[in-house]
Amino acid sequence: MGAMNARKLATGLRHAAVLPLLAVLRRAPSAAALHRDARRLHQSRLDLALPEELSTAEALDALSRREFRSVLYLRLEHDGGAWALLALVLRRIWGGQVALEISCDAVGPGLYVSHGFATIVIAGRLGADCLISQQVTVGYSDRGGPPTFGDRVRIGAGAMVLGPVHVGSDAVIGAGAVVVADVPAGKVVAGVPARVIEHAEDRFSARNRAAG
Repeated sequence: MGAMNARKLATGLRHAAVLPLLAVLRRAPSAAALHRDARRLHQSRLDLALPEELSTAEALDALSRREFRSVLYLRLEHDGGAWALLALVLRRIWGGQVALEISCDAVGPGLYVSHGFATIVIAGRLGADCLISQQVTVGYSDRGGPPTFGDRVRIGAGAMVLGPVHVGSDAVIGAGAVVVADVPAGKVVAGVPARVIEHAEDRFSARNRAAG
């Protein structure tokens, strides 16, 4: 009971520390996208429907995570005007994930940054419901501009996606892969350089059969 009470107290303190950010989360122009970002922290599986409603407890839990606050600042910067200035202030007060940088012209709702440590993402576009693991590098190469991503793309830990490539919707980039060419929609790629190894639906279907 003592350990449980201590955990509840620690959670309560974390939530209280970010309580002022709750109003920002609710009122920002990008609130709908942020709410879906927060829901993905609790339901990262893409085969589950995500309710639109975000409870106060879920919002505070998300705001207490550094990686989510980094996403919050990114969305506020995209909101522009006073919201972009507010992002600068909030970043100095509450901070975000250490060694996490996301610079992207367009970011769809439901962005899930898992851990986020030592991760740099410079992309032309991130589609909806993308998942980015830790120690990921996305950016330019000597061949030109940054990558673009479709919807529901998963990028495994330590992966690199470099240059003006397009990663199609529902693609999976394996941990440690180095992507320097386009990835077809719905494919799983792995290796250095990355090559297609299977279809993403086959992989997830097999996992679900094993779980069942």
